[in-house]
Amino acid sequence: MADITVLIVDDQPLMLHALQTFIENEDGVSVAGTAEDGEAAVEAAKALEPDLVLMDIKMPRLNGIEATRKIVSEIPGTRVLALTTFSTLDYVVPALRAGAAGYLVKDARPDEILAAIRNAMDDSLPLSPSVVRLMARQVIGGALDTQAVAGASATEVGLAPREILVLQFLGNGLSNREIAKKMYISEGSVKAYLANACTKLGVRDRLQAVIRGFELGIVSPRLSAGE
Repeated sequence: MADITVLIVDDQPLMLHALQTFIENEDGVSVAGTAEDGEAAVEAAKALEPDLVLMDIKMPRLNGIEATRKIVSEIPGTRVLALTTFSTLDYVVPALRAGAAGYLVKDARPDEILAAIRNAMDDSLPLSPSVVRLMARQVIGGALDTQAVAGASATEVGLAPREILVLQFLGNGLSNREIAKKMYISEGSVKAYLANACTKLGVRDRLQAVIRGFELGIVSPRLSAGE
């Protein structure tokens, strides 16, 4: 199997070098190139067509959210995984709605970043636990925009029990493989349930489906005591 090719984007040279070093030392992934701002990231992605872009958010010239939107729109075969210092709703939701395939904060361990890269390529949903907790709290507090599903319920939008269960597992950070194991079904079946859920919820991908799941109240992440 060919390596997953990664374009690393970060405006901090030290972080850029650190990410490049540990990714290059791992089997199954390779660095296609690097960029230090959003405009350079878009141009590099067009030239290199990597499998995945590891994208910082707050950068000069063009921020990571706008760069993500351009890359997802113009290079459909390339996924974008946000990796940033910021875990506030002002950054998380715009990045996800721009088309990011996942969102990690920079306190993630190297092995967690590598797992997230692989999960993003597997159409899973890599989210830092702190991001999942944030989204849950904001939905509970009414801070997320719920107008698209106002007054709706899981039953009213036609979600089947297994589609709901898959969304719940996905919202808690499980990969397709982990969900399949828990539900005693194939990974193909997991993808089929998610595709059906996306259609019923009127969203384009599983990330948007999980956001809708939070808004509907059907996705409720596990919260540790005191968090």
